[in-house]
Amino acid sequence: MPEEKTYQEMRKEFQDKFFKELSPALEKFDAERKGKLRLAVAGAVICFVIGILLIISPFFITMSEETSENTFKSGIGMFFMAGFVWAIIKKNFENKIKEKIMPSVCQCFGDISWKKCILYENRKVFQESNLIPSFSSSSFDDYFSGSYKDVGFEIIESEFSTGTGKNRRTVFNGVIVKLDMNKNFSGNTVIRPDSMFHASPSSNLVHTTLEDVVFEKKFDVFTDDEVEARYLITPSFMERLNNMQVAFAADKVSCAFYGTNLFVALHTLKDLFSICSLLKPVNDGKQFFQMFEEILSIIKLIDHFKLDQKIGL
Repeated sequence: MPEEKTYQEMRKEFQDKFFKELSPALEKFDAERKGKLRLAVAGAVICFVIGILLIISPFFITMSEETSENTFKSGIGMFFMAGFVWAIIKKNFENKIKEKIMPSVCQCFGDISWKKCILYENRKVFQESNLIPSFSSSSFDDYFSGSYKDVGFEIIESEFSTGTGKNRRTVFNGVIVKLDMNKNFSGNTVIRPDSMFHASPSSNLVHTTLEDVVFEKKFDVFTDDEVEARYLITPSFMERLNNMQVAFAADKVSCAFYGTNLFVALHTLKDLFSICSLLKPVNDGKQFFQMFEEILSIIKLIDHFKLDQKIGL
């Protein structure tokens, strides 16, 4: 069966399921959504008003310069708190709806399941594989796992940070896709966005120059096994990775061959797989179809890299 036909079948099944099953079932939650909206608005307004009062208070109350500065900072902080209050109310409502509908949504893709991920136990492998920089804290959201064309995969929406307080810095935010290659790589090969000085992510990985000029301008390759790296990063693989940034709307794309897996990191500031806007009816189709296409675009990685073909990449 043609690949495009398979995608269309997935879309058709989801469309039928949404209008016949999901939309009617979701409609009864719209009253709750309106209640959450009122709560979110009230919380955000309260935070915003407090922020305004804190900022203008030094003009009406005598205080030291240090206290005035701290009061001003607290006022600005309340503006951020307003956004946080809205986001947390929306996220809790979204997770409640996802718990109810995602098993049905996943059926449209075949062998795939979803869960809300609190902690990804194997998170250290992302650092060990040099896919992402060192991190001191991590958080996770949507998690999918399954198999497509006999290729096992995991999709982990995650954020990794380093430092604390004012020194806290996000080193990765987006989706990491773990693909089972059914092969044990002898080395560790990492592909990252091009940098001026080609700084290696690890002392044991050496920057390797490839012949493809276009690829070299966009990516850096680091490896501890140059022979294996050149075998893995074929011209066709280069072309596919080179086109991924546009195809998957990612700000940055990195990947790593490590152990028995290919890891692909799609860095994006967007909250992927998001549904249940408080400003729209719960059964608003546009947000659900967008979520469907985002999941499908990740599954397409297997076709994108032709990972079901057992001979090379």
